[in-house]
Amino acid sequence: MQVEEAVALIVDIQEQLSAKYSFLEEWEVSFDRAVRRAGICRLADKTISISLHHVTHNEAVVVKDTVLHEFAHAIAFIVYNDRGHGKYWKSIAREIGAIPKARGNFELPDAPWLLVHACSRTSELNAITPRFRRNKKIANYFLNGRPDTKGELYFVNTIDFKDFEHGLIERERLVLIQ
Repeated sequence: MQVEEAVALIVDIQEQLSAKYSFLEEWEVSFDRAVRRAGICRLADKTISISLHHVTHNEAVVVKDTVLHEFAHAIAFIVYNDRGHGKYWKSIAREIGAIPKARGNFELPDAPWLLVHACSRTSELNAITPRFRRNKKIANYFLNGRPDTKGELYFVNTIDFKDFEHGLIERERLVLIQ
């Protein structure tokens, strides 16, 4: 979907919903650079933000459902003081045409970083989880319930780690960032 199409879609949805829920006219809708989520409704700010990545990598029907999903949050909060994906949100979501699910199916990019544990005792290198951002204080963290891993967590480029797993590069050539 093109961004211009998404803007038109959002304006149209907001106008239609504002006919029944006039308070939605006060809400602002914008775009952000999130890659792990499709949209967010910030209740205190009266703003809804949709991911540009989500818009440009998914079909219009998926983006429309996301926009409706976020407006359902706004309506459920104002009308019922309901936060999250509770019964009032689900009811509103169905009513306005959104799929009443907390998570949707949409394209996500591969994370550029991988959090790894470099065990000082065994010299093993184990993948923990993909990450989109590097935490600058990773040296101070440890795995849940494993304080012995403090100082042994690193970030590695995801592509390099895949090459390492396939034997294409040696461990010594991996750049471990802490």
